[in-house]
Amino acid sequence: MPWAVSRDERLAKLRQSLAEKGAVQNTLMPGTPAHTGLQQEIDAIWAAIKLLEDSWSLNPKAVLIGLLVIIVIVWRLAT
Repeated sequence: MPWAVSRDERLAKLRQSLAEKGAVQNTLMPGTPAHTGLQQEIDAIWAAIKLLEDSWSLNPKAVLIGLLVIIVIVWRLAT
């Protein structure tokens, strides 16, 4: 099991969901409650995509490797 879902995987899933909901929305008549509700969902997905695109993430494995390197350097300096 992976430690964390990558940012790219989350973006791909959100974009897929956006495409699916957009296809359904195109079949609905504007102004109906279903269309309005779906538009709100699409807006929320779009906001989540923008938030993820503007953020950056750290890979947990890279963090551990970095900590190990720091520990080795400190250990070498101490001995």
